[in-house]
Amino acid sequence: MSVGGHFERVAAVYESLRTTDEAPVRTIGQLLPDRPVTGLDVGCGTGRYTRLLRALLPDGSRLAASDVSAAMLAQLKAGNHGHALRVVPLLAAAEQLPLRTASLDLVTAFNCVHHFGLGRFLSAVARVLAPGGQLFIYTRTPQQNARTIWGRYFPGFTEHEQRLHSQAAIRDAVRRTDGLQVVATQTFSHPRSSTAERLRAQAEGRHYSTFSLYTPQELRAAIATFLARLPSREVCWVDEHLLLVVGAPAAATRWSRTVQAP
Repeated sequence: MSVGGHFERVAAVYESLRTTDEAPVRTIGQLLPDRPVTGLDVGCGTGRYTRLLRALLPDGSRLAASDVSAAMLAQLKAGNHGHALRVVPLLAAAEQLPLRTASLDLVTAFNCVHHFGLGRFLSAVARVLAPGGQLFIYTRTPQQNARTIWGRYFPGFTEHEQRLHSQAAIRDAVRRTDGLQVVATQTFSHPRSSTAERLRAQAEGRHYSTFSLYTPQELRAAIATFLARLPSREVCWVDEHLLLVVGAPAAATRWSRTVQAP
């Protein structure tokens, strides 16, 4: 199954399968200017992070949410619960943003940048960001992925998942993009706990697109091995993610006072 087909297939159950981290959204909210802003959440999926971000934006702000999956955007619209005017859905590829040049104050990308052509995405963001605008990339590196419960116990998980970018690769791509630079970084550690039954349901539901890279036969066999490898029926672990703040050089001093310097 293709990754695109994966997201169309899981759209209706996606939010019930995935974990949403609030800490990076709160951090972004603390870094925003104290005035209305115009922003875009790229690769928004069903809007899990979009809604958290929208709630933290200053009054008068405008926020759009883009994705290549119409099924995912349909779930975002359904989840607005009467607040449709607060988030504008946009069916668009991350590398071809149909927005005016220098029209955005911020762009966010939560756990999705590995699905994009990184260089083309950064060029698209550089074009649509206004002077002083900021890009926030929340992602997992290959090293962090290997330390997850899946990387440690699920057969072939790290071998199948070759799309994730290292921090060095993202920095290099930003360095090669005119008008952008990495301003700051922060690592988040999230304690997790779950049961074998819940983890099995997540794998069977393909809550990570990584599972779409397995054949059905491979996935069934891997799930059985994974469950046998777990140290107990209730497990705890720590997930790690990386937040990169990318922006214009003029914004560097303000950000570095608040977020750990790179």
